[in-house]
Amino acid sequence: MLRTHHLSIELNHQCILSDLDMTFAPGKLVVLLGPNGAGKTTLLKSLAGDLIEALPQVSLAGDFLETYTPEVLATHRAVMPQSIQLDFPFLVSEVVEMGLIQQFSVSSRQSKVMEALSWFDMTELAHRNYLTLSGGEQQRVQLARVFAQIGFQPESACRYLLLDECTAHLDLAHQHQVFKLLKNWVAQRGVGVIMVLHDLNLAAQYADDLVLMHQGKLVCQGSVQQVITEQHIAQVYGIEVQIHQNSHGWPMVAPI
Repeated sequence: MLRTHHLSIELNHQCILSDLDMTFAPGKLVVLLGPNGAGKTTLLKSLAGDLIEALPQVSLAGDFLETYTPEVLATHRAVMPQSIQLDFPFLVSEVVEMGLIQQFSVSSRQSKVMEALSWFDMTELAHRNYLTLSGGEQQRVQLARVFAQIGFQPESACRYLLLDECTAHLDLAHQHQVFKLLKNWVAQRGVGVIMVLHDLNLAAQYADDLVLMHQGKLVCQGSVQQVITEQHIAQVYGIEVQIHQNSHGWPMVAPI
């Protein structure tokens, strides 16, 4: 279980997060929603252990993050931030291999790398220079890396993927490929997924639970039907919308 304990973060004398008391269970895909500046990325960084101020306010499997070494924490959670800058001409396979924090033989490491690349249809690019890839291709390589970090851990371990706008540069087909893979991992492997997303309709289609934030505070948390309402969207985003139920049961948001 990943929990925040009245999490409050202040940066440069400005309140970024205010008294967030939340629980994120493994085996669920949770999407953080809210306008720019709502505190979504700061919350994700806090859950990842990337903010010193948050370490004594966030617990994982019953222990506060301040008690974890970076090496142990890396076995429980993998993080993909909004942007990743690589300036050296690593091969695609080498980038993915960086996610393999376990001890494997040389041949086993290569097979794991290729397996991770196969999840995102990237095996043919394994020996390409990462810097020559398109933005979308680079994003899929980074997804393969963080999936590899968690995917080859024992399934009995408490495992989370923390993703910040991980599909922002992907085309429509690859966006849905990623979400279908996430749903499969949640259902079959019990991995917890917490992700920041701006696309309300993608969130409505795939999320198990939603967290709606505004100005560093929690507006509401719950099922898609509970959170995606015309009143909530108008309150938080300041725009009038109409919500339609599509034939598969999830709401679709359309601005008026």
